[in-house]
Amino acid sequence: MRNNKNPMIAALMASMLMAACGGGGSSSDDGDSPASTALNAGAGAPSGAKGSCDAQTRGVNWDALMTEVCPNLSDYKLFTDASDPTAGPTRGGVPYDLSTALFSDYTTKYRFVFVPEGKTVSFDESEALDFPVGTVITKTFALPANTAMRDGDELVIETRLLIHRTDGWMALPYYWSSETDATLAIAGKRLTDLSTINNQGQTLTFDYAVPKAADCTSCHSIVPNLTGPDDQREQIFLPIGPKARYLNKDFTYPDGTVYNQLQYWAEGELLSGLPADFNSVEKAAVFNDETNVASLSDSELNDKARAYLDINCAHCHRADLTLPEGYAGAAGSSGVQLEYNRRYVDAPGKFGVCKDPVAGGKDGYPYDVIPGNADESYLQFRIETTDSRHKMPELGRSTVHQEGALLIRSWINQLPRASCSPVP
Repeated sequence: MRNNKNPMIAALMASMLMAACGGGGSSSDDGDSPASTALNAGAGAPSGAKGSCDAQTRGVNWDALMTEVCPNLSDYKLFTDASDPTAGPTRGGVPYDLSTALFSDYTTKYRFVFVPEGKTVSFDESEALDFPVGTVITKTFALPANTAMRDGDELVIETRLLIHRTDGWMALPYYWSSETDATLAIAGKRLTDLSTINNQGQTLTFDYAVPKAADCTSCHSIVPNLTGPDDQREQIFLPIGPKARYLNKDFTYPDGTVYNQLQYWAEGELLSGLPADFNSVEKAAVFNDETNVASLSDSELNDKARAYLDINCAHCHRADLTLPEGYAGAAGSSGVQLEYNRRYVDAPGKFGVCKDPVAGGKDGYPYDVIPGNADESYLQFRIETTDSRHKMPELGRSTVHQEGALLIRSWINQLPRASCSPVP
């Protein structure tokens, strides 16, 4: 079956679309595009006309997505069942997952991408894939009752939209204020005393913050290093998660078929530019709450720590390398730069080794990272605290990712020991 990929993919995409459209009507009955282009068949492309949030469309309400800020998530008609944003995307929506994901208070994330008919996503070796104007990325956050049983009971909290309009990306947060619909939460939302049981059987209770729409730019933007008063460059808003290295993994599709996501997108005519030598595409290490950190070799530990630091920190802690000239992440000037494609052996100081903390610091933690000594490394403290003055990441979490903290602690402790200069 693997040796006859295109027919299998076409059939799979067709079955997904029929399920999303609610049945098996013929293409002449419902306007479906051919199976070979089904994956990016978005039931029409944005017309450019001013949309209406209450428009009665047969598929995705593209015009509203491109022009309006609607009060309810259901106004955009992204899901066949408006009360369930975790499955059943409207025709053209494709589910995806990441090999190592940004931690967000133990929530499970349901991700879908919608690309208008006739447009494709362009491959990028290092940065987020280049999504065309009209793209909509949805991410729904649901807190499981028990993180060891994520297919069990869960509380759906919010759905975030990233919409690529003609003037750039726009972020909109929607809070599930009822079981039937999510409402716009421009000013954010705070939920108190939520709880879950983690993989170690511990009950965790914490507050959860749905971000303000304005907060999204702090993580999603790269900023210019202004060189003078006449430098008018503006910050650039970018997606964070959907990079080739995190999509380069198998995914179980709705009909049970397991297939590599990048190959699935390419063979479904959603992704262009995927290298012919697929083995040359970078593949980030897999890390999740089930990972047995104690069993990892030093090489595996290094790979997983790099992936974790990249997805959780490097959207801010980055500079040069693959960015446009003159741009950096919001914390790129801090000296800690944690991109996945940055080699530790070339510049340990970029990973915080024996580097004085720039952002405040704390007594008892003289350097960001002290190899072999996680207990006195400021980076480790920042990952393990919920104190707003010190925690990292600053946004997106109210509790400590204990499994992730163990990973980074183990990574620091196994680094080749170095004698950092005494603090004056």
